[in-house]
Amino acid sequence: MQQPQHFGRMRPLDEYDISIKTGFLPASPPLRRLLDPYFTPWEEMMDDFNGLLLAGKLREKVLKMPLLDHNKLKSVQEYRRAFLILCMVSHSYVWGKHETTSETLPPNLAIPWTSIADHLGLCPVVCHAAVVLWNYRLLDKDGPIDLSNLAALATYSGSLDESWFYLITTAIESSGAPCLSQITYAIENIHQGKYNDLKQNLETIHTALANMNNDLKRMYEKCDPYVFYWKIRPYLAGWENMAEAGLPLGLIYEGVDTLWNAQTDEYADMSHLDEAERLLSQYRRYAGGSAAQSSLIAALDVAFGVEHHRTGEKPSFIKAADLPNDRYTKLPATNPADEINNGAETPRTPPRFKRTNRNTFLRAMRKYMPRPHREFLEDLEEAANIRPYILQLEENDKNGNISSEELEIVNAYNECLHQLKLFRDKHVQIVTLYIVNQARKGPNIPHGGFAIEKKQQQQHQQQQQKQEQPHETEKTTGPQIKSTTSSSSAHNDLYPQTQLETQPGIRKDSKADKVSQMFPQLGLARKLASDAKVVRGTGGTNVMPFLKQSRDETADMKIRLNSDEEQIKKEEQEDGKQQQQQQQQEEEESKASWSDWILRR
Repeated sequence: MQQPQHFGRMRPLDEYDISIKTGFLPASPPLRRLLDPYFTPWEEMMDDFNGLLLAGKLREKVLKMPLLDHNKLKSVQEYRRAFLILCMVSHSYVWGKHETTSETLPPNLAIPWTSIADHLGLCPVVCHAAVVLWNYRLLDKDGPIDLSNLAALATYSGSLDESWFYLITTAIESSGAPCLSQITYAIENIHQGKYNDLKQNLETIHTALANMNNDLKRMYEKCDPYVFYWKIRPYLAGWENMAEAGLPLGLIYEGVDTLWNAQTDEYADMSHLDEAERLLSQYRRYAGGSAAQSSLIAALDVAFGVEHHRTGEKPSFIKAADLPNDRYTKLPATNPADEINNGAETPRTPPRFKRTNRNTFLRAMRKYMPRPHREFLEDLEEAANIRPYILQLEENDKNGNISSEELEIVNAYNECLHQLKLFRDKHVQIVTLYIVNQARKGPNIPHGGFAIEKKQQQQHQQQQQKQEQPHETEKTTGPQIKSTTSSSSAHNDLYPQTQLETQPGIRKDSKADKVSQMFPQLGLARKLASDAKVVRGTGGTNVMPFLKQSRDETADMKIRLNSDEEQIKKEEQEDGKQQQQQQQQEEEESKASWSDWILRR
């Protein structure tokens, strides 16, 4: 097998916990159980997990569970298994099932979970690594890692739909595994001038990307959009942008006595703070599980030089006034010069070694990747030379000095980008069906006794607004803080969690209520307008503009050579047709049902 010589900051793949065969998936399947008897309480909890959640007794069982010492875990495999267990139990404890959301996590979950997450280089919240990379088993231990041979280790709902949702992504990670070694080979082949080998590297990556697309297309087969959105997705959410779901400030990890800074993720002693400041500082806000946490897709973007900008920001111009007002915009700039040059034109082609990912949400999602995988992406950003070499060939073409072999390399590069763009096309379609359409429809089918039909909800809201109108003329100073004291609070269809409890928002006498009284300037009692069009992903961002921009940015990276004028004209015509078809398809998809999608296949 071809072995690349490592240069610069790049190290052998195994030092990044990456397997040539399985990629970011573990080299051997994840542990199915912690065998040390000391951790029996955790495994017994998982044995009865779905039953306890269904019976409404999970929280009761958790509070009786002992606080275990995570230091007794011996291997990284055991740490991963423990992290998965605590992800499942902790999120179920917080969100419950038809229960009021808990804004605190008890010490017997919070302390070991936080420590284990720190050991793995993760945040203590459910993430892509937990439910995708470390949550599968092989039906045939000698068989392949594909959908014909996979089963999930744990699910929140106990449903086949949830298993299929995770396993589709596991299969994608497996199909994309060859890309990682081929990327490192391609980098070295460019350095050594082995351009025939480079072309083979790109062709292998193209094949892997095509297989990833084939896996993603199968999502519809065994995962019902209704079940996903209303039964599964609530448990995958984190504690960021979840005021509508009952966590306006985030979550308190009891027993983890550190100063939490959402901007820098720094920790420090809180003994110098007064009671109010101490209480407020205990809240942590983490994004939930998101496809943006996939190190595989991030690696492909870095390798091919795909530029990602802040959502709503055009590649050519960057103006501070045009940026969305959210937490990710306020994160430190990836490059100090970015703060100085706001409003200035930026080049379409970045110089070598410049970070091409300016999207602060995507960069923030790296905190939710295992530490070795994150380090791989950081080192790859320094070493990536594929796009700079392709741009050099583009310059050669402009000067009329490009060979047929070089032309084939450019075409192979473009084909890889095309497959990555198709992958993002399919992802947009899936999010439209599984999230956007479900959010628009609302829980019109009564289930579990907690769904509110839209007609009834609208009548209820109109009646509530009439009751509140006389109070609107009263003038008060400062933002108004309102606690939820009755069951008249309207549910927001964009947040399934609000259907799982009777009192979303700030509950009277809760810790959030106490904080809101101490800091009235926070204005915590806000809720989305009934006509709000923002649909957030479990990662906490406005999902559709972000996904569509990521897709378009991928397509924009394609290289068009002057030497092939006929091909350029053909591609321009095809692009125009594709844009029209895409717009028409998106309009149809916004109205499509699951059966429509299945029949269309």
